Amino acid sequence: MIKFFRRIRQRLLTENKFSKYLLYAIGEIVLVVIGILIALNLNNQNEQRKMEARVELIFEEIMKELALDIKKTDNIMYYWARRDSTIYLVQNQLLADEDYYENKIPFINNLIGFFTSVDLTQNSYDILIQNLERVPPKFKSIVQELDIHYRKWKWAVENNTNQLSELLTEIQSHSRKNHSWYSSFDETEQIKRIDYMLNDFRYRNDVEAYKSKGIFGQLRLSIIYRQSAISCYKKIAELLDKPLDNESFMIDNEISTKLIGDWYDVANPEFIATFFIDDNRLYVKNNFNSGQGEVFYLPRMKKILNDGLEYHSILTENDEIILKHNEYSLKKLD
Repeated sequence: MIKFFRRIRQRLLTENKFSKYLLYAIGEIVLVVIGILIALNLNNQNEQRKMEARVELIFEEIMKELALDIKKTDNIMYYWARRDSTIYLVQNQLLADEDYYENKIPFINNLIGFFTSVDLTQNSYDILIQNLERVPPKFKSIVQELDIHYRKWKWAVENNTNQLSELLTEIQSHSRKNHSWYSSFDETEQIKRIDYMLNDFRYRNDVEAYKSKGIFGQLRLSIIYRQSAISCYKKIAELLDKPLDNESFMIDNEISTKLIGDWYDVANPEFIATFFIDDNRLYVKNNFNSGQGEVFYLPRMKKILNDGLEYHSILTENDEIILKHNEYSLKKLD
């Protein structure tokens, strides 16, 4: 091809056709420029594909971290499930001396002595932010949602957990400074301690504060964080053409089969709660209001939790399943 163009150029010069040669030369330059532009465009497209591939790998890692964080919120649900009933008994003054001596009720003698935290992560999101200018336009909307997820909800969970830690430190400090039984195992001192937990309004106030920061704070915010994480996971999965569901948030088929349907309140049969599946997750609504809430299953304790922060134990009596709450029981309608 090069020899072909060279012969044309030489013939034009030999025949002294300068004007035609000039046009030819310009044409040749244009062809070279077009070739260069095509090569640059192909190179840019190749680099863009490589960058999109790298960004997609980052989003895949974000999905993995979101799935892990969703599982971590289970720990918060279990933690407060173990304490919910005992908190109820204390608040409603339903305990007696022997309950503390027998120590059979979970955490009855050290109800407000501990707290738990959840180690939420955002390592891949931080890497994404460092490469934000390279993120393709189709990912822009999910980047905004991830920003809210981490900056608002992750911060809220961690901030509330810090407040819970500070509350317990304050309670323990007050007990250490004002009660002789704090560090004594003497029987007389333990009688004083039990009397304090049974009859002193300050203890019930501390339990109320513990519940407020814990169940109404940490647990509630963890559920919101979980639901936000699920939303982000699904949107990323859709953009990457991945499966939208993950075992970290799909409801167990066996328990969902048992719960789907209408349930009535034993003490108030007019109240009907309806459990149903939507998008592989379990929800409940009732006939007293128009709202609905997600239901979470805790298999190790055979309990469920709704996002109204109510725990129900799943019991069986005379081959009939009963959902037992602190204040009421639900039975399934035939």
